Amino acid sequence: MAGAYWRFMVGEALRFSESRVLDIARDDEDGPAEAGERGTLRAVSVWYPPGEDEISAEAHPAYDALVGDLLDTEAAAALERAGAQFAEARPSEPHAYLTLLGVAPEARGGGYGMGLLRAALARYDEAGIPTYLESSNPANDVRYERLGYRPHAVVELAGGARVQTYWRDPRAAS
Repeated sequence: MAGAYWRFMVGEALRFSESRVLDIARDDEDGPAEAGERGTLRAVSVWYPPGEDEISAEAHPAYDALVGDLLDTEAAAALERAGAQFAEARPSEPHAYLTLLGVAPEARGGGYGMGLLRAALARYDEAGIPTYLESSNPANDVRYERLGYRPHAVVELAGGARVQTYWRDPRAAS
């Protein structure tokens, strides 16, 4: 169920060039992988440029149908309420939005996710664009703060989950 939802959301993000996927070309018993051969997925970062929504206007009917297929009425309403809470917490100032930073379980601790994040921040810093993200895992908060993010707001979801949101102004090139 979650896989179908995230495939849809990542598919929507692919309309922009800001998102990145890190995969490692695999080596096998016949030697290294050929150039261009896909390997093991390590990490993904899904970014939206300033002023863009996560779901395009054209995709809203497909999104609504997907949610209707995956969730009962009560769960769909809860998802809609959570979306409204996140939208309300999001700053109105133009910014790039990191909606997903994921690392494969077997790759955690290897620096892959933070490497993708640092690379994106370098691009946004160069362009003078602030960035925004939501942290659902408090263990990651210190990592974001080391990169210059500062707490923006807390979103308290039904059921007690708390999500810390973060803002980062662009840094001048050194």
